[in-house]
Amino acid sequence: MTARRWWLLALAVGALVWALGGEWISISNGVPENHFLDAMVGLSFFGAGIVAIDRRPGNVIGPLMICYAAAWFLGNWGQTGLPLLVPLGFVGGTLSTPFLVQILFVYPSGRIQTTFERVVLWGVYVLSFGVALVVLLAWDPRAFGCLDCWHTYAPFPSSAVSDMVLRINDRAALVLVPLFFVVLVLRWRRASHAERRELAPLWTAAVLLAIVYLIGSFASPDETSNSFAYLLWEVRGILEIFVPIIFVWGLLSTRLAQSAVGSLVVELERPLPPGGLRDALARTLGDPSLEVAYAIEGDEHWVDADGQRVTLPGPPVDRRTATTIAPEGEALAVLIHDPALDEGLVRSAGAAAGLAIANERLRAQVRAQLEEVRASRQRIVEAGDRERRRVERNLHDGAQQRLVTISLGLAMLRQREGLDPATGKAVAHAIEELRSAMGELRELARGIHPAILTEEGLVAAVEMVADRSSVPVQVHVAFEGRLPEPVEATAYYVVSECIANVAKYADASGALVGLERRNGSLHVEVADDGKGGADVDRGSGLRGLEDRVAAVGGTFRIESPRGEGTRVFAEIPTDA
Repeated sequence: MTARRWWLLALAVGALVWALGGEWISISNGVPENHFLDAMVGLSFFGAGIVAIDRRPGNVIGPLMICYAAAWFLGNWGQTGLPLLVPLGFVGGTLSTPFLVQILFVYPSGRIQTTFERVVLWGVYVLSFGVALVVLLAWDPRAFGCLDCWHTYAPFPSSAVSDMVLRINDRAALVLVPLFFVVLVLRWRRASHAERRELAPLWTAAVLLAIVYLIGSFASPDETSNSFAYLLWEVRGILEIFVPIIFVWGLLSTRLAQSAVGSLVVELERPLPPGGLRDALARTLGDPSLEVAYAIEGDEHWVDADGQRVTLPGPPVDRRTATTIAPEGEALAVLIHDPALDEGLVRSAGAAAGLAIANERLRAQVRAQLEEVRASRQRIVEAGDRERRRVERNLHDGAQQRLVTISLGLAMLRQREGLDPATGKAVAHAIEELRSAMGELRELARGIHPAILTEEGLVAAVEMVADRSSVPVQVHVAFEGRLPEPVEATAYYVVSECIANVAKYADASGALVGLERRNGSLHVEVADDGKGGADVDRGSGLRGLEDRVAAVGGTFRIESPRGEGTRVFAEIPTDA
């Protein structure tokens, strides 16, 4: 047996001696109380505290339960008549109260969560220990009929002072209990579903116990002749027993939940559908909101099973906790879960699913790389569009304007009087050439990136393409307003390229363009009644359209049976 277990055994023996010894003293002195209930309250806290120290060594609840039980039996040991124990026994119940309040505040994590909780708890501690200190300094046994109690005299005996302080302590519940209720209400409102499920049994007992304390502030349990006060004391004792019982049950529930990890292992032996690993872990841990984030090798970010980036929660803002799964020192994944879950249980489930997590991590890494490729393609397309717009602006604002200026100058020269006929003829020819060059430049600029697409939007640009086509084209639009720039640019080039192909190769009598927005996507359809036979693999233009649509996360499809015309479909997410 380890040294720690020997120490716990010694603590258990000492607790048993303290509890049973106190009860024996109480019985020997004929104290009229329910000795069995009194012993069970203290022993239940002693037992639960020792179990908590053993199972959750870093949690403060175990030591708090030991302190509460030790203070609980002070009243019994005060019957010995030993110096200091008599006044301590008289305020034993007062000294035990703050430990119980702190247990209820910090359950189950062992930590105070808000400043308000800390202030209320400190108020209870200051009041309880302040009352105890004043009683120790001003205790006067003669006020209780003991005229020769030499061993219990305090440095500054004053029955008036001690009586006043004890009355204040009795009435303090009128203020502290409402504050206690406020703490519970605020904590309940902040709590997640899993936290509420764990807190509900304990806080039900806590609320009833607080009500008993509030009623007891008007009737002291020490007035044993008062049957109502005595009944309140017994009800309080029964409710206090529930606190350690519920805590131990929580520990046992965690143990039972860990047995579900075995079922998880069996479940993971079968192939899992997409998202199945997350669902299996969520069922095992009882947290439907559970998320799994996977580490990317050689990178510092995390992704989900679909390869999308995930931001880990960080205290104190987020109401989530991240537990890292690193079976051999290398972080494979992080389970993002409700903070009410037992961390040991989470780690056990993560370890049991280690192989499945490693496999899912590889798949997530591949998906993340594919997502990065898609994003890279989209950035390339967007950069190309920006460059197209820049070139179009430069042609329009630069070369085209200069040609217009030259044309105007030549026109003025041609109208000059006395101009030689041969020179006038040459000038007229130059003007015609300039007009032809400007027309070709406008066509070139329009092909690079039509200004109308930027200024007036997709519908106007498509209608312009239809008007300029040598084949009759009908346009049907089923949406209003503008779309994101990458969506409009992609749809425009799909339509313009397809209409150009219809005019060049289809031998069609007409074409139809449909633009419809539904289910978060823009649906583009270009159909003709030509000879069909179009194939993505045999044309760089259609292949380029397919790549361009894929770059913004869309899909591209062609139906072109020979002799039955061609239909081109593109679906482009409007959040691209």
